[in-house]
Amino acid sequence: HHGTNRYEIGNQNLNIEYSNQFDLKYQWSNEHMAFIVNPFIQYIDDFISIEPTDSYNGRYKVYNYVQFKEVEISGVEMNIHYHPHQLHNLHFEQGYTFLQAKNKSTDYNLALVPANNIKTKVLLDLEQYQNISKYKFNSISIYHYYTFDQKNFAEYEELTEGYNVINLKLGFKLSKKLNTVIGMDNLLNEEYSPHTSRIRNVAGGIPNPGRSFNINIKYDF
Repeated sequence: HHGTNRYEIGNQNLNIEYSNQFDLKYQWSNEHMAFIVNPFIQYIDDFISIEPTDSYNGRYKVYNYVQFKEVEISGVEMNIHYHPHQLHNLHFEQGYTFLQAKNKSTDYNLALVPANNIKTKVLLDLEQYQNISKYKFNSISIYHYYTFDQKNFAEYEELTEGYNVINLKLGFKLSKKLNTVIGMDNLLNEEYSPHTSRIRNVAGGIPNPGRSFNINIKYDF
């Protein structure tokens, strides 16, 4: 597989996976705040995974598909949305995700499990003021993504360091039908690779994109 720098060998004898998942959701809100928490747990029998071997095919390491008898995946997702009474056009959102996945037969962690993270968004809605602005601003958004170190990794993996990524978006309402959003992703040009990236160890490491700019144009016909 050229995209992941490995040689994968299939297994036609794999059994069908069976799983049971249990979710609990609690939601609360009032005029200025909303809160959601969602814990969950999933049990999977005959979980299909892939593991490296000590062999190589040319310059590619050989990986075999395997099955784990019993796997447990559990975690929790939380989200809060708040806007102050005095500033209804200011919105603050924050979410937290916790996830762990284990092979119950060996008590080892599974591979390619996303690290725990905190996501924050601050939105200033300026639509009510856009008529007094010649630039037609209608929103400013700042996104902050903080990902923790991934210390719960599989036997053949390594620790992945945490990182911070900040994105910025400016919204414009140029006419009744035309809306534009100009964005800058990875504002601080952070060099990082998620734990789930299959190319983070290829050729000395290929990180995610650095600072980039984008524009979105929406026209209502």
